[in-house]
Amino acid sequence: MSDLVIRSLPSGNVRWGYDDPSGVPEAPLEVSVPEPLRTGIETAAARDGLTPTEWLLSLVSRNLAPPTLKAV
Repeated sequence: MSDLVIRSLPSGNVRWGYDDPSGVPEAPLEVSVPEPLRTGIETAAARDGLTPTEWLLSLVSRNLAPPTLKAV
């Protein structure tokens, strides 16, 4: 396992936060990255000018976004 960990972003970041109607605070999200993937993540993040955490969050965000129709 790697020591690369994603922690939840501060609640002031509206893009990643929301008000939970239950009022129960959420625990931080932590993701362990297998060592073989760590170098690739760090390289891709550096290429894009991001931290590994920012790069992974961007990847997840893009993949969870609803599909868009493309003009033919």
